[in-house]
Amino acid sequence: MTAQSDPTSAPVDLRGRLPLVPAPQKPPGGDGSPDTPWWRRRAVVVAVAVGLVLVAGTTAAVLATRAPAPERVSLSSALGLVEEGEVEAATFDDAAAQVRLELTDGDVVVAAHPADYADELTQALLDARVAVESEAGGGGVVAEVAGRVLPVVLVVGVLLLVLRAVNPMRMTGERARRALTSGEVPTVTFADVAGADEAVDQLREMVQLLRQPERFEAVGATRPRGALLVGPPGTGKTLLARAVAGEAQVPFFALAGSDFVESFVGVGARRVRDLFAEARRCERAIIFIDEIDAVGRARGGASGNGGDGERENTLISLLNEMDGFAGSSTIVLAATNRADTLDPALTRPGRLDRQVQVPNPDRRGRTLILEVHARSRPLSDDVDLVQIARQTPGMSGADLAQVVNEAAMEAARRGVTVVDASCFQAAVATVAMGRARTSALVTEFDRTITAWHEAGHTLAAALLPDADDPVSVTIVPRGPAGGITWMSGNDDVFLPRRKALAQLVVALAGRAAEERLLDGEHTQGASGDLQGATDLATRMVTQYGMTDFGYAQVDAETLRVGGQVAARAHAAVDRLLREAHQQATDLLAVHGELLEAVAAALLVEETLSGGRVRELIAAHEPVPA
Repeated sequence: MTAQSDPTSAPVDLRGRLPLVPAPQKPPGGDGSPDTPWWRRRAVVVAVAVGLVLVAGTTAAVLATRAPAPERVSLSSALGLVEEGEVEAATFDDAAAQVRLELTDGDVVVAAHPADYADELTQALLDARVAVESEAGGGGVVAEVAGRVLPVVLVVGVLLLVLRAVNPMRMTGERARRALTSGEVPTVTFADVAGADEAVDQLREMVQLLRQPERFEAVGATRPRGALLVGPPGTGKTLLARAVAGEAQVPFFALAGSDFVESFVGVGARRVRDLFAEARRCERAIIFIDEIDAVGRARGGASGNGGDGERENTLISLLNEMDGFAGSSTIVLAATNRADTLDPALTRPGRLDRQVQVPNPDRRGRTLILEVHARSRPLSDDVDLVQIARQTPGMSGADLAQVVNEAAMEAARRGVTVVDASCFQAAVATVAMGRARTSALVTEFDRTITAWHEAGHTLAAALLPDADDPVSVTIVPRGPAGGITWMSGNDDVFLPRRKALAQLVVALAGRAAEERLLDGEHTQGASGDLQGATDLATRMVTQYGMTDFGYAQVDAETLRVGGQVAARAHAAVDRLLREAHQQATDLLAVHGELLEAVAAALLVEETLSGGRVRELIAAHEPVPA
């Protein structure tokens, strides 16, 4: 029976051929409704009524206790009373331009006077030995009432704010409220996901389960209840979850793990129940919990922290809801970059029983991601996305999206209509090394030191066959660094010993170049290089077994505590660094003229590309003997 022949049938979603189940009607002010709950409306009415009663009572009290208005007399009559000695005290009201006279018989009179006559009147009163005072003009009854009522109003306002703040039943934030009331079908599909082919392949089965659950039921297969997306930040875990819902054309409910955590007892568990109940009404849906480690950390310990107790109650509620999915086509997807901290009950079979790894993309994946983000940008013919992918090893999908956006912004800043290769080079440098600090004050001495230091890194990287090629070198300050040499890197998982030794030589070539410039002296500029080289050399000695120290690994605690083993390891690390420094010194001594040429070019041009460095090397390569 079609939807047209049955007026009672549910409307059909044209994108997915699935019935859109309308959310059940709730009475105004009910739980989950954006309307104000009845009890809060009643509390507000009571508070306002109490405030009005207090204001009225205070006004009546002021009027009842207020003294009768004094008699008003003319200025001449007032002066006559002063001359006759019948005035004991006088009070000037400068704002109203009048004087209040207290008479010897206890009466009070008020007389108006010209504003410019105040000084003469004051002198006449002083001559008659009358005590004279001055007061700022007030607002009469209104000012007195306001002075008494304002504290009452403030107290009532504070009570209303406290009443609003301690309401544990309301969803904090529009994002959480929308998640529980909408469940929209995303327009994102797997076609919008690049650089995560293995993850997409694993998630396609989830799509088939949502589209055709009878295929699995026919062979007695137990459907997966959920999957855990694991990977570093920015790799597209949320995008993958939305793509699963978009491919299956089912509603998508998304919340962060922190949205379930509150200091009020029972709030997190209630939100879990509300979320799963809303998803069940849709029959087939995706529930996505981002940063699930915020609520799903392993239980244990007796900290006595109330917040930890609430988090554990929320986790228990989540586990119970996932167990109650029998017969439902709802799938739970969760994302984290700390899978090792999750409670084992959360990742056991029947819950988040599948782990989908979403690592940083390789070179091919980076190329595809750049192509996706560059679709809507006008690119110049000289833009080579493959080359840009080669220059961005280790970058996540979010980093690459930022590269494309920064390139477009750089083109806009230059006032051009297409994004060319130079815009991308500037964008990659900005994302990888930080924005250039062109306004920083750099002395000529510091510029020279920086030029020679970076020239040393660049030449060692360009001349050593096992080192990564230099992409760009600059003496323009970026971030905390005064100058940066940026290497191309690679996607190799394994690190051969010869490559590790080449990295040590490149790291120490900056200090070797400084010593060549300063006749054996050096600056503190190589401290960061020494730290990085020490870390690599320590791993080579204590973890990788790449030295004569031995094959046995030494943990960090042993090195920290000290002892004979730590002393031997330190000596082996220092020996590696000294040998790398000597190799760098010898290399720069052989190519001294080239070193000076690269440093001089940096002082003039400030930034050299990898191609420019190769041109300098070709022009100053020593002639074989």
